[in-house]
Amino acid sequence: MKAGYALSGVGISTAGQVDHDKGEIIFATDNLPKYTGTKLAELVRNMTGLECRVENDVNAAALGEMWKGAAKGVKTFVCLTLGTGIGGAIVIDGKLLRGVGGSAGELGHMITNFEGEPCTCGMKGCFERYSSTLALVRSYVSRKRAAGEDISGINGEEVMERVRAGEYIANEVYNRFLDQVVAGIASLTHILDPGLFIIGGGLSNEGKPFFDEINRRLQNAIMPSFAKHTRVVQAELKNKAGLLGACYSIMNGI
Repeated sequence: MKAGYALSGVGISTAGQVDHDKGEIIFATDNLPKYTGTKLAELVRNMTGLECRVENDVNAAALGEMWKGAAKGVKTFVCLTLGTGIGGAIVIDGKLLRGVGGSAGELGHMITNFEGEPCTCGMKGCFERYSSTLALVRSYVSRKRAAGEDISGINGEEVMERVRAGEYIANEVYNRFLDQVVAGIASLTHILDPGLFIIGGGLSNEGKPFFDEINRRLQNAIMPSFAKHTRVVQAELKNKAGLLGACYSIMNGI
């Protein structure tokens, strides 16, 4: 107990595929060596004596945005993070869609080009190979190298600075990137009809120009019956989203 507060439980937001019921890590990439199989909730319960709920980080972010952020008052939406890869979470009627194995929402690994680039997941042509921040950087570096310029070490923010400066190659790559992002969102629109898409991650920091362009292109990429009620907005909570979502999960027992 501290300053008049008593802890009743621990909520955790973590990378990796999570068995929410057991509080275990189903799968984690090599970025987190030996994390796969970790019984995280059990470890925390044994250390603290408190109830513990473990949530995938993007699922937690979605819960946070629903509680205190861009989806406040909204019960059905899709959350996407555009970063090194693409994270996803699907909320329907106020509840996370978890799937039979607990791993629903791996939107970055829907196939958008079955003859496409190999992905770290072992498949080919995944959405995140074309629509993540890393994909934007990788495509730009490839084009610049083909033009005889080695720009290894550049990041997404620097690519966007070149876009804003009007560089031809940067804008050509960026326009192609936007088309890829919109193609994925269009497919999700026609499958789920969530009405609202919330995008976080590095590129979301581009703000209004980015979201205005995404919405403009999306209106031309989906059927008119969907267009009238579908919009894409910026995540509001940034790094606090997962923290608030983990808190929401333990407070509400979900």
